[in-house]
Amino acid sequence: MEQGQSSGHLVNLQYAHLLRTVIQTHAGSFDGSLYDLKAVQSELEPGDSSRPALLATEYMGDVFLEQGRGDQALEQYEEVWPRALALVPRGDIVAELRRRMAECHHLAGKHAKAVEWCEGSLEHTRELGDRYEEAATYRVLAMAQAALGQHELARKAFDQGFTLYDEIETPYEWGKLWLAYGDWLAADSSGPYRNLSAAHEAYRVAIDHFEGMGAEYRLTQARARLEALDARVKNDGEEIASPRAKVRPVRRPRHSAETLRKAQWALETFGIVTRNRTMLDMLGELEAVAKSDLPVMVLGESGTGKELIAQGVHKLSGRVGRMVALNCSAIPASMLESEIFGHVKGSFTNAIADKPGLFEVADGGTIFLDEIGEMSPDLQAKLLRVLELGVVRRIGGTEDIRVRSRVVAATNRDRTAMQNGQGFRSDLYYRLAHAVYELPGLRARGDDVELLVEHFLAIFNREHGKSASLTPSARERLREYPWPGNIRQLRAVVEKMVVAAGPDGKLTPRDVPLEDAGKVPSGMMAELDAEEARRIRKALSDANGIKTAAAEILGISRTTLLGKMKRLGIE
Repeated sequence: MEQGQSSGHLVNLQYAHLLRTVIQTHAGSFDGSLYDLKAVQSELEPGDSSRPALLATEYMGDVFLEQGRGDQALEQYEEVWPRALALVPRGDIVAELRRRMAECHHLAGKHAKAVEWCEGSLEHTRELGDRYEEAATYRVLAMAQAALGQHELARKAFDQGFTLYDEIETPYEWGKLWLAYGDWLAADSSGPYRNLSAAHEAYRVAIDHFEGMGAEYRLTQARARLEALDARVKNDGEEIASPRAKVRPVRRPRHSAETLRKAQWALETFGIVTRNRTMLDMLGELEAVAKSDLPVMVLGESGTGKELIAQGVHKLSGRVGRMVALNCSAIPASMLESEIFGHVKGSFTNAIADKPGLFEVADGGTIFLDEIGEMSPDLQAKLLRVLELGVVRRIGGTEDIRVRSRVVAATNRDRTAMQNGQGFRSDLYYRLAHAVYELPGLRARGDDVELLVEHFLAIFNREHGKSASLTPSARERLREYPWPGNIRQLRAVVEKMVVAAGPDGKLTPRDVPLEDAGKVPSGMMAELDAEEARRIRKALSDANGIKTAAAEILGISRTTLLGKMKRLGIE
């Protein structure tokens, strides 16, 4: 529908885009971040000093800073600095810029200047009570002091940063702190604090953090550091730590109270079981978008929960009308137009009475069009007209009927193909593409597999009056399976296991009916096997052929890795 958005809705959308750029930057999708930031900036007036405008420029600098391009980052920060000072001189944006510019000076070799800017940032962040920025500033301060040879001060700054991160949920910055800490411990210049074994552990913890949140760019950096360190230790012999070195106890990623709070909110709002940070961040972004009138496009494989997203968007929107759902692939093409737009009496055979379409039924609410890619080109053109004009015309009718239905569309089609008009009108795609969200497959959601297994076990034990439980090896079997049918397939498998459970309730790998589940096409399985083989070969290469180390990289046991290698024919 033609939006005529209120300024409040536009601001919400700007913040949603900005949040997405942060997520993309953390994932290492720098081109995507720059694209979205330029899109936000293109909608702003020249010289705009609103908060979204300032953040867009700041985040542009962050994209460069994350890549180590401090000179380009500093240009962005210095451009926004006077405007931020003029807007709120003691506000959070100014505090953030102080720390970021300090890091740029450090990268340029101006370490004393970096320390000076860090000291200003610490004073400012403490004044604001911004513990996240305070902790990040300690990381930059420690790096600058270490570069100046002030190792005792650097150690104290690292300790201050670790203490703060223990209390707040900041996995990305926490991982960066461990990475910097490992660099310091591994450096020949770190004097009495040089300790290669401690550096090795620091890099491993950094890998845990980045791997857990899908931060691929930083994950690659951490793995490269670890590989280089392993080669160094192998060439130089066993490292003997300095007797003065103080190695921090390892703190691996854990689910904080904040993560658990978000997970509970995701379950209550969307009906989605997850503790995956990528998923939780996406759902948080959807909360902002839901309050606008913009159409939403949800992409993802079958069984990933696209309708749950639509239901959550409707709930969060506050709309008073109904939500109605239609699977476009489940209705014969000859009837689909009538279902969506309605018809008037006598417009075709068996049209014995006027019938409102789903757009009218959902007036003031939400219409969810699942498998929208199955619509014919002619019907797609009519849908485009509704989105642009906000009116529908029943089959056989002559009058336009105004509707205020919010559209959520979903498909499992390839995004690039849709953009290029392959089997889908590109103009319709771009009309729907104000807010596009791509749900990851279950195999990409890490520990969510185990979380969902427990969730479904509890449900089906209760429904069937059973007390089934999984042996560790059965859990491993479920965890290492690629789940091409995603959550729908996992649910079916768990229910089948519970129903078939014997009197003792113990479920072993032999009770896991994966060979019967999902009826996955052989072509899809071949594609999944090829991708899994590629990941295993890369892990083996990164680990110099050491299977135990490769299993650690992949986050699976050595036994599981050997089983996968045998199944996939990997020597």
